[in-house]
Amino acid sequence: MHLEIVKAGQEDHQELLAFAKENFLLTYAHRNSTENIQHYIKEAFDPRSFKDELLNQNSVFYKCQLNEEMIGYYKINYAEAQTEPDYPESAEIERIYVSTDQKGRGVGRKMIQHAKAQAQAKGLDYLWLGVWEKNPEALSFYEKMGFEEIGTHVFQLGDDAQTDIIMKLAL
Repeated sequence: MHLEIVKAGQEDHQELLAFAKENFLLTYAHRNSTENIQHYIKEAFDPRSFKDELLNQNSVFYKCQLNEEMIGYYKINYAEAQTEPDYPESAEIERIYVSTDQKGRGVGRKMIQHAKAQAQAKGLDYLWLGVWEKNPEALSFYEKMGFEEIGTHVFQLGDDAQTDIIMKLAL
């Protein structure tokens, strides 16, 4: 068994997009209306927009692979790419997905550790992320990883203004 985390590039565009859609649906479809889910997927996972995200110099995608098969990925944002302007000495984990069959096997922990190392290498003070207040599994995972709640922000899912808990991890 060989687990590795590698930087994703333009050539990974389709694989990342398909993985993101699938795992977003598996995680959130049963907790939200079909209309709101479809609206979000149309915007967030638009092929052209997704490709633009891959080209952004202040964002980096990393794939987590097991025996060369993608089982997870995360996106880390720096500087102006962050979705909140209030945390300049930090990096944001905007997306982190693990395939359903790999949850609970340490993949998410390894990706958080990897993201932490990336931010530390840039001399940043902390990592932060937003997690939906109605996702207790994710909230519990991030707390176990050492993240602490520092505030909230709105995450717009279709016409539903949801509350995300903002959590940070000191580096």
